[in-house]
Formats: sequence, C-alpha cells, structure tokens
Amino acid sequence: MSQEGFKMAYNYFNVDTVRRQLHSRSISFNNFKEITEEDIKRIKKKIESLKTFSVPKYSYVSKESDNYASTLRYLTNPRISTEYKTFDEKILHLILATDPDFITFKTFLASNITPTEDINDEQDEKRRRQLQDQRRLEIETFENEVRKQIGFYDGNLVKYERILTMTLFKTEGFISDVKTSSINPLLKRAELVKNINVITELNLKRLKLVAERWATMAKDPQDLNSLAYNLLNKYKDMHIHTIEEQIILFILIADPELDLLRIFEEESTYQKVQERAQEEKGFYNKGLINVERLYHDKFEPEKVISAWTK
Repeated sequence: MSQEGFKMAYNYFNVDTVRRQLHSRSISFNNFKEITEEDIKRIKKKIESLKTFSVPKYSYVSKESDNYASTLRYLTNPRISTEYKTFDEKILHLILATDPDFITFKTFLASNITPTEDINDEQDEKRRRQLQDQRRLEIETFENEVRKQIGFYDGNLVKYERILTMTLFKTEGFISDVKTSSINPLLKRAELVKNINVITELNLKRLKLVAERWATMAKDPQDLNSLAYNLLNKYKDMHIHTIEEQIILFILIADPELDLLRIFEEESTYQKVQERAQEEKGFYNKGLINVERLYHDKFEPEKVISAWTK
C-alpha cells in the first residue's frame, strides 16, 4: 500500500478522525426539534438491521468499543449520507445505537465537575490553577467512569443526550385530564417502602430532571391526579424503575418542601395530621410521611422541618 493509501485507510478507520468528521456538522444541529416518534421508530429499526455491521479490528483504530467505532464509520460513510437528511438524525442514531440509556449524561450529572464559571470568577491566581487542576481530574474521572460502563467516551454526547431526553418526553408526552382516581393507589405503594437505599445521588439527579420536565411539559403541573396516573402507568416512559423512585418523584413534584412531614411533626394525633394534610396538601398517607423522613435524613439532613425538630 502506498503511503497516501495507508494515510487514507488510517484516517478512515481512526475513530478520533471519524468522530471529528461527524461532529464537525454540529453547526446544523436543530435540537431534535423536527424529530418525531416515527423518526425514532425508523432509526431504531435501522439500528437493528445493522447489528451485523462491524469495523475491521486494526491495532490503530482506538480504545473505543467496536460498536461505537462501527456506528461512527457507518454514519460518516458518504455512500449512505443520503439515508439521513439531517445531522440530528445521525446523532440520534449514534445515541440510540451506542448509549440508549443515556449513561454519558447520567454520569455527567453525578460527577459534580467544577464549572468553568467558578474558575473564571476566581481572583486568586493560585486558587484558579488549583481549580483548573481539580476540573481536569474530575473530567478524567468522569471519562473513565463512562468508558467503564459503555466501553467508549464521547464528551459531545452530554449536550445531545440532555436535549434528547427532553425531546423524548415531547414525543411520548404525559397523559393529562385523568378522570380515574390515581393518587391513593400510588400512595398505597409508599407503605411498601421501608428504606430508600436504591436511591443514589445519581438516581436523585435523574429524578429531579424528570420533575423539571413535568413542571415545564405537563398540561397542568398542579394536577396531582394526572401525575399519579403517569407514575403508575407511564413509568417506563418516565425512566422510573422502582417503587422507591415512583414515590420519591411524587415527593419532588408534589411536596418538595416536605410539608407533610412538617405537619406530622407539628401535630399530636394522626387525625389532626390527616385533617391538616388534606386541607393544605390535598393528600395524606402514613407511608408517605415515612418516605419523606427517609428522604430528609439521607439527602437533606440540614433542612429544618419544624420548630419541634430544631
């Protein structure tokens, strides 16, 4: 092979080069605004049909997974460039084929990487350098954790996956104007929760993100009956995996200040607790009070619930 031919082959199979080639078109990214549910189904079907498509194993490809490498190679192949008309479709394909559970974005949420704004705002030069070194270490740790979980790292996916999670909720949607009483059936599940050990900081950040989506995308964010219905019937679409997550998400949306726990601390009998809870919050459940206490003790121990708990 001539030197020029070898260079062309190297560039074609080198993942870093092909990755740059794909992301160089990011200027045309349209925030998945034109992506429909049919587009998602079409791309998922295409991914299934490409399961046997693989990239040759050359020693100089890179340390990225074969699945990621072959997907990049497919999406940057000029012979199939007419299949996807937009950059958004190609990025959607890349995510659904290589990181369908949004591990890159979820890990980023849990990483607490020092913001560049904090570094830029630091006036002390020595402290600024320390923050820069700290940020580099945090990014390296984040990258290693992502590689450990999915076999590759592409920092560009953080932004795209964040926007895509919002888009998926727009296409799948929340069910509103629910007539069936759903709050009590949901809250009965709170009585089954004895601990929240399965709720990690990463889980909590994901749940808070879902709570934000509910606040901005639900037809009536204050409609707790519709919220309960969605938690019971569309939990998969909401990326809810356990009863504990269902109840914690309900708390984050319906009672973020832990008012139910406050009422419990301030009253002397369950009857008075129930009366005040129904009047002030519109719902009551002993099990929910217990979960709020578990949540408080694990994630917000500094929060003062009432004068009785100071």
